[in-house]
Amino acid sequence: MKQIKNNFITALSNLYETSEINEIFYECVSHISGKSRSQIIMSLSDKASDEIIKQCDMLLSRLKKGEPMQYVLGFEWFDGMRFAVDPRVLIPRPETVALVDEIEKLKIKNAKCEMRVLDIGTGSGAIAVAVKKRIPNAEVTAVDVSKDAIEVASTNAKNNGADVNFICDDALSDSFLSVCAPFNVIVSNPPYICPDEKTEMRTNVLDFEPHLALFVPQDDPLLFYNKIAKFAINNLESDGALLFETNVAYVHDVEKMMSETGFSDVVVIKDCFDRERFVIGKKI
Repeated sequence: MKQIKNNFITALSNLYETSEINEIFYECVSHISGKSRSQIIMSLSDKASDEIIKQCDMLLSRLKKGEPMQYVLGFEWFDGMRFAVDPRVLIPRPETVALVDEIEKLKIKNAKCEMRVLDIGTGSGAIAVAVKKRIPNAEVTAVDVSKDAIEVASTNAKNNGADVNFICDDALSDSFLSVCAPFNVIVSNPPYICPDEKTEMRTNVLDFEPHLALFVPQDDPLLFYNKIAKFAINNLESDGALLFETNVAYVHDVEKMMSETGFSDVVVIKDCFDRERFVIGKKI
């Protein structure tokens, strides 16, 4: 088993730090063998079976090309749940769980209020499903422009026992959700990366994750934020909230834009890596 680990380190050292390679190794072997991390550590000196060697080699052949581990294995964990992922959707990031935390806090503050939540740009459905699981009596609607993403998200909702209403629609369209009742919460983690940031991106993201969900025009980085904020100010209940995940480079631009759009009590919140990442505002 130790030789397999060394193979991972040798093959992936040009793509990842050693600590990341270790995580990838344990995730892959756990997926193949069904063993926990501690069990794998205890058996590192044992001889691996031919089947485990074969399957690890198959995974490694894809990983060393830069394909993200989550696509290779077909899933990622988010808020304690397993989500199917493939190149049709972005891989959920751990920092995004903070948006779910903030929505849950809003529910606690307004315990008697029936909560209607809209997730714009749902992708894999991670936010929508997590909100529904944490707040079972919430009415959750999730929208994405990609039919493929809606298919993946619907599968994830079903697999995790979450009743979410999925709609394929374009948030940039003037007719976006033209007939809908007001929401208590609108949340979005929209595309926010400018093309000139590509040089700073890892190849496993740039070459494999869907560009439709990543990039915005170089000359209009707040394209989605502006459109969604204007939609939200007209489609939120009084005292309703708009929550954004943002590019750290534009977080204060989003903060200013929300205030100018008419939101009050606009605040910036840090993510789990201590970066200013989220902006939340309230409709009066």
